[in-house]
Amino acid sequence: MPIAKCRITGISLFGIWPSALGILFHAQPRDVILLLGMSTQLDILALEPFYGGVRKAMLETVMRCSRHRWTLLKLPPRRIERRLSAAAHWFAEQLSRHWAGRLDLLFTSEALNLADLLRLVPYLERKPSVVYFHDNQLQDPDGPQGNAANDLVNLNTAQAALELWFNSEFHLNLFAYRAAAMVERHAELSSRNPVPEMLAKSRVMPPPFDLHLASTIQMSNPIKRQQRTIFVSTRDADMELLNLGLSTLSMRGERFTLMTVGPLENLSNSFPRVAIDEGDEYAQTTALLRADIFLSTRRWAPVDLFAVRALTAGCWPILPEDGVYTEMIPRKFRNSCLFDGTPDSMASRIQDVWHLHPEADATAEVAFQDSIKGFDAFAACKAMDERLSVLVERHPDGR
Repeated sequence: MPIAKCRITGISLFGIWPSALGILFHAQPRDVILLLGMSTQLDILALEPFYGGVRKAMLETVMRCSRHRWTLLKLPPRRIERRLSAAAHWFAEQLSRHWAGRLDLLFTSEALNLADLLRLVPYLERKPSVVYFHDNQLQDPDGPQGNAANDLVNLNTAQAALELWFNSEFHLNLFAYRAAAMVERHAELSSRNPVPEMLAKSRVMPPPFDLHLASTIQMSNPIKRQQRTIFVSTRDADMELLNLGLSTLSMRGERFTLMTVGPLENLSNSFPRVAIDEGDEYAQTTALLRADIFLSTRRWAPVDLFAVRALTAGCWPILPEDGVYTEMIPRKFRNSCLFDGTPDSMASRIQDVWHLHPEADATAEVAFQDSIKGFDAFAACKAMDERLSVLVERHPDGR
């Protein structure tokens, strides 16, 4: 049964036009909620200081598919270090001037200093808060050490929240590793190690994505798969690895065409390519339906929206054997999908697709679709909705 939606386009809970503050308000008709047997509809305030990419995609999906009422206050995705240090003050000012609505729960991302916000808006401290970690800004203990100010933002935010959500098991483990290393480096923190407490209130909650566009396109205008066409997203990619791997493929006599999304300034001009607008989801999905291979050179990625969409569209994935990718690819197919991070290994995996045809395995499509079902909009939103209801019901200041 389809779920009806209604979007408020006039006066929001803030008492002003939403466009004036970058606010989106979402609600559902009460009769639909009752029809679905959902007795509790929460009022949730979402604050996103870095509204772009996967963060935007997730929140747009949540606001379409959640049974709860969401009010979103957002800032554009520019200079995350500035967002970490200053976004809490901007949000606090807007809330102090305009907030007059009901609030059951606060939902933010790790790009906000939650501890600062709660200090600036004491009313919010009485409400349960969830922080979604799309990424983390903790320093890699094995890399160069710089200014630790942003480390402390993530740490303080994690301590201030009621619950922490991570987009993958890999990311949760990475955060735990980096946080423990940071505490060990700071004697003033090690006397009262906050990491066990943070991990006790952490869980993996896959981000919901709307994955229905591929099937919609195929039903209205079927697209034929083009062999030797590689779709690649260059944003946050290891461009040196990408260029070397593709050069190795060319030197082995392979011909291919790239379909690219993202910045191109560091991509070699030696390869035929078609560039696709980063803001055109329809064109991207059409390209994924046309390409036979989806290639990623993002190392240690906590989540990859393009990889999820590629598996939905039926591309064969060629991915680094690290980050979230080992969680996404069923064990049976890892040898033919994952490479060890070297150009030779990447080129060999691509050649295997063109010459050994692992996609001919009749179980592959079902296995890949099953591996990404946790990202499905309605399944993931249902899991989020239920957990948010539990947190509010258990909280001393619950409904």
